[in-house]
Amino acid sequence: MKAKIENLKGLRLLNPGPLVLISSKYQGKSNIVTAAWTSPVSHSPPLISVSLSTKKLSHILVGNSKEFTVNIPSIDLLDKVMQCGSESGRNVDKFKQFKLKEVKGKKVSCPSIKECFAFIECKVIDSFLCGDHYLFIGEIVHCEIEKEFYNECIDIEKIKFINHLGGPYFTYPEKIIEKERD
Repeated sequence: MKAKIENLKGLRLLNPGPLVLISSKYQGKSNIVTAAWTSPVSHSPPLISVSLSTKKLSHILVGNSKEFTVNIPSIDLLDKVMQCGSESGRNVDKFKQFKLKEVKGKKVSCPSIKECFAFIECKVIDSFLCGDHYLFIGEIVHCEIEKEFYNECIDIEKIKFINHLGGPYFTYPEKIIEKERD
């Protein structure tokens, strides 16, 4: 038997997805925002989407700079990830406040976050206002992951990335299952 849930909570059925930190920079101002709504959208070229609230500073920085970096934290950073999502970049320098180290971008002007085990640098190729969020489509121009955590896919037995289940609920994957296609 199935139970009816609120439409807004229906969004939680599409989670868990990796919880990420989006870093951006425009006119010398760097910022970090926590985001749960990211998705691959194309293989060729490699494109991803990021959904950022219109209430957050980051949508303005990304919209003006046309760049962003998706930083992938492990579960050990959950407290800092939560803090980055709770404070406004209008009021505080999140890098300094939460003791996160900026690393100069390789192909974009916005930084990556040293404490994250992987990052994806993107150039915005399109954006759309979708209700109370902007959807940014970014072409991947550079990405890196700590060598010890990658062998054709993320080694989740060595690194536990954060999955957001909605609201105050989080989890992390623990096992890889390899299944050949028929």
